[in-house]
Amino acid sequence: MSEDFVVRISTMASQLGLEPFRQSAIKQKLKPYGSVNQPERGLSFQDTELSDEQIVSIFGQDAPSVEFGNRILRVLHGRRTDGTLDLPLPEDIEADLQENPSVVEDGLSFLRHAYPLDEDEAILRRIAREEDPREKEHPSVLMQRGQDLGLYKAVPASQEPYYGPQSGFYQSELSEKEGDPYGKSELDRIRAENDAKREKEEAELQVQIDAEMAKAQQLHDDRSRAIAQRPEQGLETAKELRPPNSFERWVLKARNRAQTKLTLESPEIANMSAFRRLFPSLLLAASLSVGCYFYAQTWTRPKQSDRLFPDVSLSSATIGALVAINVAIWVLWKVPSYWAVLNKYFLFVPAYPYAFSNLGNLFSHQSFYHLSMNMLALGIFGLPLHEEIGRGNFLAIYLASGLIGGFASFARHVVQRNMLTTVLGASGCVYGVISAYLALHMDDRFTLFFMPDKYMDSLSISGSTILFLFGASQAFGIVAPLGKYDYVDHFVGMIVGFFSVRWWQDNGRKTEKPDKKLRLGSWWDPLLGKGK
Repeated sequence: MSEDFVVRISTMASQLGLEPFRQSAIKQKLKPYGSVNQPERGLSFQDTELSDEQIVSIFGQDAPSVEFGNRILRVLHGRRTDGTLDLPLPEDIEADLQENPSVVEDGLSFLRHAYPLDEDEAILRRIAREEDPREKEHPSVLMQRGQDLGLYKAVPASQEPYYGPQSGFYQSELSEKEGDPYGKSELDRIRAENDAKREKEEAELQVQIDAEMAKAQQLHDDRSRAIAQRPEQGLETAKELRPPNSFERWVLKARNRAQTKLTLESPEIANMSAFRRLFPSLLLAASLSVGCYFYAQTWTRPKQSDRLFPDVSLSSATIGALVAINVAIWVLWKVPSYWAVLNKYFLFVPAYPYAFSNLGNLFSHQSFYHLSMNMLALGIFGLPLHEEIGRGNFLAIYLASGLIGGFASFARHVVQRNMLTTVLGASGCVYGVISAYLALHMDDRFTLFFMPDKYMDSLSISGSTILFLFGASQAFGIVAPLGKYDYVDHFVGMIVGFFSVRWWQDNGRKTEKPDKKLRLGSWWDPLLGKGK
């Protein structure tokens, strides 16, 4: 076999006007296969290993072991791809050939029938590589790396009879690229799919623009006719119709990519049971809530020298970080290219929920009013609560209130079949913080910071009363909602915050030492509580 290929290569080289080469020269010019620590792998020709029955069907009753059979087939396929079938095989294979002398012939026969490639073209390319003074990797080595990375896929076995170059029919076309013996690149396939997807997207966008322009033109014509009927008023339509510019087209593309193509009648949504909708989010909420508990139990105050901002109080750093995250997500909602990710992971939609959105929506706000109200309440009640119970307990209450409250609201929407409702915002977390703080100050009196001192006692209200009013308003909103507020999220968040801080009080309460760097001052005391 080896001598036959040496003669074959030399003959082809002479026909092309190239200097024939000897076996020793080949070894010097070609980069060796494998190494001491890494034996020659060959090239995979399919995604899975051949079974024992398949090995027997290829090599007959005297077939080698499954492991050896698969290995020699991979090596032979790599040598075919590289045009180096004349080179000696790896030593471990050469040693086993004494017991199975026909495996090379049988293996090549199978590969040439099931996985055809132009071996003659591969030989010519190998000759060209040898003429290059730079040492190059064998194509099979690079292709195997590509398969490992997912850039190339093994070509499926051919179901048609093989009429390739090695069969004597040299006019057969085996590749879309002229003179390419290696098959189609996975990168080329991905590129073609992306091009087709882009063309389809552009076509759909143009149809959408045409429909919007036709609708706008109809509205413009109706207004023009209405104005024409009242010439005495001297009015005229001033708005000029025009197609969207490049920026507006970019926004439309981003909106289309962010919107799902599914409808309520789609099988993926219509056939989804309540359990399938709820269980992943329940598992995530429960796991993270348990994690909050362990975080609260194991958190210890860091050394001042270990902190990133040692001159900022712990409470200010914590609240500031939460506010910064919420503001950052709000800013991202203003950038169209992020809409697809935000819709998926930072917006809760009962119709097709993603479990991670149970956490992501706690930091997500689309309107500045929603963001500012939540962050203002977080600053007012979160700073003093953090000072009393510490960062570990505070973050545990904050996140658990939002997670459990958000899941309760989500479950309510699923049960009531409100599939097109969207849920987002830190309200559940904030209501949990408010409830926790008021639970610690049930007997304290509260008033407004601008109230004159002489009216503070008479125009103050106890923490228990404020807590009751908050809870009653949210409970009433569940029964008779006023506006588009998530009352279930708020109410359940309050329950979680209240019982969490009560548990902290009753089980080894450890009050955090006040941070000297946070000076609330006299104006803060009447705002959030005045002792009896």
